[in-house]
Amino acid sequence: MPEHVVLSRIAAAADQIRAEEETSISERRLSENLTKILRDSGVMRLVQPARYGGYEADPRIFNQAMYEIARLSSAAGWVTGVVGIHSWHLGLYDDRAQQEVWGDDPDTWICSSYGPAGTATKVDGGYRLTGRWSFSSGSPQSSWTFVGGMTDEGDGGGPTYRHFLLPLADYRMEDVWDTNGLTGTGSNDIVVEDAFVPDYRSMDTEDLYRLDCPGRQVNTGELFSIPWYTIFLNAVVVPLVGMARRTYEEAIEPLRERRAATPGWSPLPATHLRLAEAEAEIDTAMLILNHNLGTVVETIAAGDEVSMQLRHRAKRDHIMAVNLAVSAADKAYLSGGPRSIKTASALQRVWRDVHAGQHHAMNVPDLILPQVGDWLTGDVVSYPV
Repeated sequence: MPEHVVLSRIAAAADQIRAEEETSISERRLSENLTKILRDSGVMRLVQPARYGGYEADPRIFNQAMYEIARLSSAAGWVTGVVGIHSWHLGLYDDRAQQEVWGDDPDTWICSSYGPAGTATKVDGGYRLTGRWSFSSGSPQSSWTFVGGMTDEGDGGGPTYRHFLLPLADYRMEDVWDTNGLTGTGSNDIVVEDAFVPDYRSMDTEDLYRLDCPGRQVNTGELFSIPWYTIFLNAVVVPLVGMARRTYEEAIEPLRERRAATPGWSPLPATHLRLAEAEAEIDTAMLILNHNLGTVVETIAAGDEVSMQLRHRAKRDHIMAVNLAVSAADKAYLSGGPRSIKTASALQRVWRDVHAGQHHAMNVPDLILPQVGDWLTGDVVSYPV
C-alpha cells in the first residue's frame, strides 16, 4: 500500500482514537474529540475532488484508512466509511451542489439514508420531498444529508428512484439510536417535511449507475469513472474487516501473555486452529476487496470499460468479505474463552459491532448473491451494478 499523509496521521493518533471509543459508546455518537481527530486527519477528504480540498486518492488508500481506524474504534471506522464515501458521491453532482456544500468548508460532513423511504412531487425547478429515514450514521456531526425517495415525474413512465441532497435547515435529526452494536455511530433518523429540493441537488439512480452524472464534467479524474457499486460497497464492508481484526487481536494477546508467563503452557490445538483460520479470513477479505478495486482502477487508467464480469465479481466478493469478517470474529470470540462475555470486554463489544454491521442492507447476501447468480446463468442485467 502506498504511503499517504492521511495514513500517517491515523497511525500517529492511534492511541487517542482507541481511547475515545468508550466515550462514543456512552454518548451513542462519535465523541467531540474523536470527531476532531478524524477531521484533522483528512480521512473524510480522501476520495473528495481536489477542486474542493480533497486528495482524489487511490480508493485503496481509503480502504486502508477505514481498516486501520476500525481496528481502533468500531464507531470511528464505520462512520469513516459511510460518511467518507459521500465525498466521492457529491463529486458526481452538479457543481452548484458541490459549491454549496464545500464552498465555505471542505471538511463538511454528509450523512445519508439511501433507501427510498421518501416521496417526492415534481414541481417547477425541483421537487417537494417528505419522508423519514433510519440508520443515518454520523448524522450528529453532519450538516447535509443524502436521502432516497420515489417520485412520479409526470411523464407516464411510472415512479423513479432518486437521491436527494439537503442541508440541515431542510431536515431534522431525531435521536433514536439505542442499540447493542455499533453503539457509538449516532445512526439516528432523518425527518423531512415538505422540503423543496432543486433539480441540481437530485439525481436519478439510473443515471448514477450509468455514471451519467453532471459532476464528471468538472471532476474529470479517473476516480470519478469508477462504477457506483464497485467503490461504494467497500464503505460498509472494509470497516467490518478492520473490526474483525480487532477481535482477533483481543483474543490472541492474552494467550501470548499467558504463554510467556507460564513456561510449558499452550492453548488447546483447536484454539490454534481457529485463530489461524481467523487471521487467514481477515487477510483474504482485504486481499479480494483491494484486488477487485485495484483491477477496476487499472482498467480505467488504461482507458478501458469496466466489464460486467468485473462488476459482478466485485458485488459477489463484497458479500464474501462480509462473511469472512463475521466468521473470523466468531472464531476470535470463541477463542477468547469465558472472559469474552464480561461487560468490560472489548472482544465481546467489537464482536457485536461486526454482527451489527452485517445487518446493513447492502451486506445481506439475500439481495446481492441472487443477482450475481442470475447473471452467471445468462440473465439480462436488470438491476444496478
